[in-house]
Amino acid sequence: METVNFSKCKNEQEFKMLYVHRVLKPIYKHVFCIETEETIKGFPDVLCIDDKGTTVFYEFKYANSKGKIKFQPTQPAFYKAHSDLHIAVVAYNPVKKEPVLFSAGCLFNPSAEIRMNEKGEVQL
Repeated sequence: METVNFSKCKNEQEFKMLYVHRVLKPIYKHVFCIETEETIKGFPDVLCIDDKGTTVFYEFKYANSKGKIKFQPTQPAFYKAHSDLHIAVVAYNPVKKEPVLFSAGCLFNPSAEIRMNEKGEVQL
């Protein structure tokens, strides 16, 4: 896979669109940006389907200047309620100038390297 420079992305939307076009579209048969005002609260941002029909949902985050991301309360609630779905989180860390990819399930694992605290935050 080619190296993509995400350092010029200034916010979550710019990061998401660059990641979708340069990383996801080359590897999935179908890629849909699905988060809208009409979707259920906590629903992930993007749905991808490979050529075998396997689906993966992606939630995008953009970390603050300390390398932390924050989840809205509805997001982890959705992930727990639908733990049978394949949901990945892609977060851009401007401190390290790189994206971090992890399973939404690890947010709830107290021994995971990447996990969510009681405030809904994750230190990347």
